[in-house]
Amino acid sequence: MASVSGISTISKVFSKLGDNTGSVVPMYVKDFTSDSLTSFTYFKDGGKMDGVEKTVEEFGTGILWLGGIPFLKKFIFDDFLFKKANINPNVDAKRLFTKGKENSADTIEFAKQKAVSLGDSFREQAEILSDTIKNKNLAKNLSLAKFGVSTLLTGAALFGIITLKQKNTEKQIEKQVREKINKDNHLKNAIKKTDVYQTFKGTKENNNTSFKGLESIGTFFMTNPIANTTLVDGVITGTRLVEAREGERFEVGLKEFCQLLFIYGLAQPLQKSMEFIGKNVFKKPIDLDYSVLDSSVIKDAINAEQTKKGSSVLLKQAKEIVNINGNNQAQNAKDVVNYIFDHHNEPISDVLKRTGDVGTYKTKEGIEQLSLLSSINANKVKNTAQKTINLIENAVDKDDVTKYLKTTKFLKGAAIVLNIGISALLMGYLQPQLNLYLRKKFHNGDNTNPAIKNLTQKMEQKIAFEGKESEN
Repeated sequence: MASVSGISTISKVFSKLGDNTGSVVPMYVKDFTSDSLTSFTYFKDGGKMDGVEKTVEEFGTGILWLGGIPFLKKFIFDDFLFKKANINPNVDAKRLFTKGKENSADTIEFAKQKAVSLGDSFREQAEILSDTIKNKNLAKNLSLAKFGVSTLLTGAALFGIITLKQKNTEKQIEKQVREKINKDNHLKNAIKKTDVYQTFKGTKENNNTSFKGLESIGTFFMTNPIANTTLVDGVITGTRLVEAREGERFEVGLKEFCQLLFIYGLAQPLQKSMEFIGKNVFKKPIDLDYSVLDSSVIKDAINAEQTKKGSSVLLKQAKEIVNINGNNQAQNAKDVVNYIFDHHNEPISDVLKRTGDVGTYKTKEGIEQLSLLSSINANKVKNTAQKTINLIENAVDKDDVTKYLKTTKFLKGAAIVLNIGISALLMGYLQPQLNLYLRKKFHNGDNTNPAIKNLTQKMEQKIAFEGKESEN
């Protein structure tokens, strides 16, 4: 029987970069790259103050947005509160909150039952699941708190970054204006034209925004890192729109729309488009995970099938999974999970480990095995099995399997890099350029940040008014 083999670093990297459904890594890379391009663009074409604002806001919110939730979950909850309560934090929240002991493969009871049936090799997982069942309410409350607190604290920190940026800009503008007035008193007559001091005074402080907690918490947001990060991104978008200064609300709305579109909306369509090109132009299916393409298990399966048709164990197991068809969706899922763990030391388990469709658990002895602590999406498993079938059957008639897989890996890696590159380019360069173009179009060729320009004018008038009052 085949053991679950190790995965090379490069495979792990490309596998994560290419996962647009369950990994935040592509979002990390897109965000960092686009933030760098955005900062450069605004420094170059929008002015120093505009560049500083964009740098502080983009990188500041980016660090908190992508790093805040994982940090809080791990160090406050997993490593401290869960440990104090003797609750294993690796048990998927979906297993805790799914009801229907007899009808769902996602319940913790089903997972425990399956672990027990597998004997001594899964004894450790069975004990963890059993202990969690005994303290199920506490485990559920900790999981809710883990999700809610980490999301709320990250959201609050993001709110602070945005408002701090604006306060800092206001202070810098006031400093510059006062220095300017000390050198040149040309604004003395400006106060005669309009009573702007009262206007400025009336609009200076209007930030009575309060962050409202989530009305409901679903296990989807609790268990899916992308969904949880998206929720926080919604907080960023809302805060930016509410806190937008005079003259910049349209820009903020445009930027947020483009970011949501490019990060979330276009990721999978771009990936599907490239997979379509790989299959129909280069005649190679590149929809399977990079780490599988880079594995010996897939190469061995192709070689076996070339030697004797029907001799590939992996191909046989993949077809058996695809052909599982229970009486209903719940039974279908249970049958898929049962099949996976009944073959947990065979080639199919290697593939599912590499794709991340089934999580892994490392025992105290250091043995890595498939995990029953995590919930399993039967549809994703079937989809991966079908992709595995497609690849093996496509490669069977090729003379040089090594060359075929090498080319397929190259195309897959190129598609991943291109996907990230296109999104980063759209977010970090084209969107800022569109923004700068619209500034010039609607402000007589001036590409200065309208909010900074308005604030500077008001600050000049306010300080001039103060000077006029002191003279009187």
